[in-house]
Formats: sequence, structure tokens, C-alpha cells
Amino acid sequence: MTELVSGRDVLRQARELYAPYRETVRPRDHGVAVIRFTPAPDAPDDWRIRLEASRVSAEQKVKAFEHLGYRADHVVLPPDVDRARFAAVLDHYSQDPSTRAIIVQFPPPANLRPLVERMDPAKDIDALLKGRSPYQACATAEGIYRVAEPFARDNPTIAVVGSKGFVGQGVVGLLQENGHDPITLDYGDDLRHVREADIVISVTGNPGILGTAHIQPHHRVVIDSGFVPQADGTVLGDVRQEAYGVPQNLTPVPGGIGPVEMATLMDRIVRREVDPQAPAWQVTPGPYQPRESFTAGAAQTAGATPTGPARTAPAPAAAAPAPLSPLAQAARMRSGGGTAQAPGPGSPTTGTPVAPRPQVLPQQGGRTR
Repeated sequence: MTELVSGRDVLRQARELYAPYRETVRPRDHGVAVIRFTPAPDAPDDWRIRLEASRVSAEQKVKAFEHLGYRADHVVLPPDVDRARFAAVLDHYSQDPSTRAIIVQFPPPANLRPLVERMDPAKDIDALLKGRSPYQACATAEGIYRVAEPFARDNPTIAVVGSKGFVGQGVVGLLQENGHDPITLDYGDDLRHVREADIVISVTGNPGILGTAHIQPHHRVVIDSGFVPQADGTVLGDVRQEAYGVPQNLTPVPGGIGPVEMATLMDRIVRREVDPQAPAWQVTPGPYQPRESFTAGAAQTAGATPTGPARTAPAPAAAAPAPLSPLAQAARMRSGGGTAQAPGPGSPTTGTPVAPRPQVLPQQGGRTR
């Protein structure tokens, strides 16, 4: 039976750990700026979906920082905001000594993206400036790594789907820095390679990209950072609902990596501004068996003795080819181009994306949750 790794439990733990610091923060009257953009009424559906995810994330961040005693300025910019106004907003918060951190919710309109570089690097709490930031990776990537780490202490095989995107690059970098050599998968790659892994991390933000043709019972944890709001009010992740009962542990959507990101941002600002020795939130891994147990179980089921683990990996289902690979669709959505519709639950499995020529995804423009 699949155990859910609750990000909400992680966030609750972080709120309790850092609540005592409010008495230090509040008298300082320090603030955090969270800047986001709104879509035009006639904007394409994919752009509206991305900015809706941005809105949800921004509101969660405001709550997280306010819980710590910070003044949270939630700056909402209209769809027709020009470069001069956006630059003025960034300059104001960069130069304001009471503003301790700045977050620009991605994706901004394409013509405004270069202006993000104007941000004071010292206030870049979410690693938007990459090498100029005090942090190696964005909070989402660090949170993902911290969820995976308790499951990875015996050096298992780890697959990262969407490895060339903004979040994916951060996850891969943190894994490599800590001695892991992950399988990196992106546009043009056969996603069935995730079956070779013990841990699967998916950061594409493309609904239903992974199904039962990919997720296997031997996977000790599947970390899904997708977060795509739907018109009916539901939210979809990278993993299809049909596969939720397959792996040993899984982060759900919603309620998984999104709250973990907030806990990571709280951890960062408390350690930087108040107490470098503040306690860190932790994830206690759910129970899991090594892949060898499932291999042995499959052999026994095939004819030796009718014993072994209760959950035996089934033969993988054949994946139907798709005219356009899911990762190609994710690339379009993340780069702001095109209006490709990602497959949703119940759509045919598209687990073997094949492209005439492998293509490198553009830098991921938005966040997955």
C-alpha cells in the first residue's frame, strides 16, 4: 500500500519550529516582497493556467512569511505592465533596507524576464539569479532534495524527469553535490527509463506525464512537483491518479512539494536573518523495501515458491506513441510558446516520447509544485 509523504505535515512542523522567532522579527519591521503577474482576459489557456499556479504559490508564500512576523508585500502587476514600471518595482525593493528578500513569481512576461537581473542578489532568497544568488538552487529544488534524502542514504538509483528545466537543474545539482549520479531525462528521452530507478523525481509541470507504464511497485518514493490548476478547481500533477497506488511512497498533488517549498523558504530566511543555528525541518521516510525484494518476489511468483513480498512488479504495459511528446508539450508551456494541451487523467499513456531529433528544453520559466 502506498504511503503518502505529506508536505502539509512538513509545513506544520516548520511553522512550529520557527514560531518562536516571531518575537525577534516583529519589532524589526522587516519585509519580504512577492511579485507576480496577472493574465490578460484574452490570454491563451496555458498562460492563464501558469499564472493561476503563480497566484496560488504567491499567496502561500505571503502566509508563510507573515507567520514568521515579516511584513509581506504582495505586489500584483497587470498584464500590460511595461518595463519601466517593473524595473521601478524591483529597484524600490532592492534599495529598501527594510526589505530582506524579494521573490519574482515565474513566469513573468517574456519581455520582462531580463529585468529580473536588476534584483539585489543578496535578497534573492529563491535563487532566481543562479550563480549570483546566495543559494545554489531554488527552494522547490532544495525541498525536493530534502524529501528524497532520507530515502537515498544507501546510494540508490535516482531518476529526474525534466532535468533541464529550472527546478530540474537545481535538483540534479544538489544530488550530484551530495554524491549521487542521477539518471537525467528530458525531451527526446524514453521515459520508461524511470523503471530502472529506485527513486523517481518528476519536475516537468506537465499533467499525467507518468503513469503505470513508468511508475513501478519497487519505487521506494516518487516525488511529484507538478501543480497545474484545472478549470473545475482541481489540481493535477506529473503522476496520473491511476498510478498513485503503485509505488511504496509518493508525494501527493496537492499537499506535497508545494508546502515543502514554503517550509524551505521559512527555513532560509530564519537562518539568514535571525538564527544560523535554527533547527531544520525533517522528513521521516515511510517504510520501503529494496528493489531486490521485488525481483525475488517476481521470480517466486513465476514458478519457484509462492512466497515473497505481497507487491510484485507487473510486466510493464506497452506505451502508445504520441505525435508530440509530453516533454515537448511541457517545454512549450514552460517557455510560454504555443498552446499545446497536456494529457490529463484517462488520456492514452504517452510514455515513450520519440522525437526525430533530441531537443534541449528551454530554461524552465515557471515553478512546479
